[in-house]
Amino acid sequence: MEENKDFFAETENTQTSAETNNDAAETPDEVKGTINVIAGEDGPTAVFTADSTPAKKKTIQTPIIIAGVIVLAFIVAFFVFTSFFNSSIVGTWVLVEDSNGATYDEAGDGITYYTLDKDGNITVSVGTITQKSTYTTTSENGTDYVNSTNVFSGSYTISGNIFTGRTFKLTVEGVEKPYIFKSATVKKPELKVPDTFKKSDKLTGNWNIPSYDITYTFNADGTFIADMYGSITYEGVYTYDNEKITVTYYADSEATIDIPYAFDGNDTLVMNGMGYYRMNDDGSLVATPDQA
Repeated sequence: MEENKDFFAETENTQTSAETNNDAAETPDEVKGTINVIAGEDGPTAVFTADSTPAKKKTIQTPIIIAGVIVLAFIVAFFVFTSFFNSSIVGTWVLVEDSNGATYDEAGDGITYYTLDKDGNITVSVGTITQKSTYTTTSENGTDYVNSTNVFSGSYTISGNIFTGRTFKLTVEGVEKPYIFKSATVKKPELKVPDTFKKSDKLTGNWNIPSYDITYTFNADGTFIADMYGSITYEGVYTYDNEKITVTYYADSEATIDIPYAFDGNDTLVMNGMGYYRMNDDGSLVATPDQA
C-alpha cells in the first residue's frame, strides 16, 4: 500500500507540473490542447495533444485584407480616371476666350461661371446673381453635342486633367472660332451687412407677388434673396428706414437699389406700388390677395 501511495502522489505531482509547464509553454498564438498521463513500466508519462481546430481569428483576417485591397484598388482606379481620363462636361467653367479671340480675366469679381451638374441642370452665375436652366448632351458619329436653349449649344470636346486644369472647347455652327472655357470654382463677392443693422420683426420673412411669381426674402441677419420666376436669383444685403428698403447686390460690380415700401396690414408689403403677401414656411400665402 505504501508503494501505491507513492505512485499516486508521484502521478499527481507529475500532472500538476505538466499543466504548469503547458501554461508557460503557450505561445502568443495561444496553442490549445489536452494533457493525458499514461502509466508505463518506467513510471507515469504526460502526453500533450494539440487541438486540430485552427484559431478562428486567423481565418477571419484573410478576407478582410483581401476586401481592403480591392477597395483601395477601386479608389486608386477612380482617382486616376477622374484625374486624367474624365471627358465629362459636368463641372464649373469660365469663358477665357470667345469666338473673336478676345480673352477674359479669370481673376475678376464680375466673371461669369457656368456650372453643369449630372442631372442636366445648368446654373449661370455672375457676382451674386444666378440664372438656372437645363441642358442635354448627345453623341453622333463620334462627336459630342451640348444643347441649352438659354445658354449655349454646339459640339464640344473636353481635355486636360485636374492638375493642369480641364478645357471645354465649344464649337458653334456658323461661327469660325470655338469658345474656350477653363475649369474653375465659383467665387462670390462678399457683401457686408452694416454694423448698425437691426432686424425688423415686421419686415423679416418671405413675401410673394403671385401675379409675377416674384418672392423677396428678408432675413433677420440683414441678407436678402430675390427669386424671380423660379429661375433668376439675386442675393445681397439690405437696410431700411421708414420709407425705403435699400438692397445691395453684385453683378459685374456692386449695385444698390432703393425700393419704396409700406405695410398694408400685417400680411401685405407694398413695394414700388405692388402688393407682396407674407408666405408660410411651406410656401403658401398667409392671406390670399383678396383676404390681405
